[in-house]
Amino acid sequence: MRTTISRIPVEYRHIAGFTLLVTYIVMLLGAYTSAIGAGLSCPDWPTCYGTWVPFLQSDIIANSPYSALQIFAEWAHRGLAMTAGVLIVATTLGAWVTYRNTPIIKWSATAALVLLPLQVILGGLTVTEDLQPIIVTTHLGVAILILLCLLTTCLVAYLRR
Repeated sequence: MRTTISRIPVEYRHIAGFTLLVTYIVMLLGAYTSAIGAGLSCPDWPTCYGTWVPFLQSDIIANSPYSALQIFAEWAHRGLAMTAGVLIVATTLGAWVTYRNTPIIKWSATAALVLLPLQVILGGLTVTEDLQPIIVTTHLGVAILILLCLLTTCLVAYLRR
């Protein structure tokens, strides 16, 4: 498996850096969503108005008490968060294959992956529990921990090259 991965033209540090960037953008989009009052603009979870792409049904946007921008912000936050989750899995797998002798990279990436299911659950609870402050705050706190784990992974990978 290591031989197969070594043939990939992208270096691990680039994948780790991209994962860090996407995760940070998810956090910014989450903050923006909250700031514009769109935290409940997709009233169900994990879907949005019972569909994966609410913009394909014009009646959803027309009948919602939220603007199209608010719905889009929440929907985009969820979609980008899912992308970040896949990247975190890839970053962790890559750490264990590429840096198997560098514990700080392996374990910081693994810590991000271990926190990921908790973050997904908190994201769902944020919506289903009507933005309870303790849940929203914990959701942000776990996001910060994940970001710090990924930052550690990325920085050490860049310093080790």
